[in-house]
Amino acid sequence: MKGSQMADTPQVDLGGVREPYHDRWPGALRLFHDGSGRLRLAIDDRCYVDVKVARAFPMSDPDGYVAILDGARRDMVIGPLVRLAELDQESRQAALEALGRRYFMPLITRVVNLTEEFGAVYCNAETDRGRRQFVVRGARDAIEEQDDTTLLIPDVDGNRYRVDLARLDARSRRLLERLV
Repeated sequence: MKGSQMADTPQVDLGGVREPYHDRWPGALRLFHDGSGRLRLAIDDRCYVDVKVARAFPMSDPDGYVAILDGARRDMVIGPLVRLAELDQESRQAALEALGRRYFMPLITRVVNLTEEFGAVYCNAETDRGRRQFVVRGARDAIEEQDDTTLLIPDVDGNRYRVDLARLDARSRRLLERLV
């Protein structure tokens, strides 16, 4: 590749390897759902069945770059990162739907009840998406403190719940503070 082309082509730093993504993406790729609802990726003459989409920078740039993962090969990344805005409309819509399912993170607005039993915490909580009951194993290690007032709580099913401690009532805060 010529030096002038490389300078004009946006690049992604993948652990020290700088790779232009325009050479392989996004014009040649197409994301779509098949008849059974699985997300598929077509690249030129290749087709990947059951792919996943993951945000490259979920906190700092959630609508920026995404990685496309091969679900059949233990979520191995397929090719370089893709900027959502550069996908065609159908592919962008399919990617956004997949991201919405992957990053489903209800906000806990009130903790109704917490019960700890044999290393598992059973949580009954009100969220911005309705009432949820979920189980957290190894809560002290699993709960992530994002900043002074924000927690991420993963459950045993892979769902994550956001908590803004500053917006919780005093009782809910006391219950959660026992776990952190």
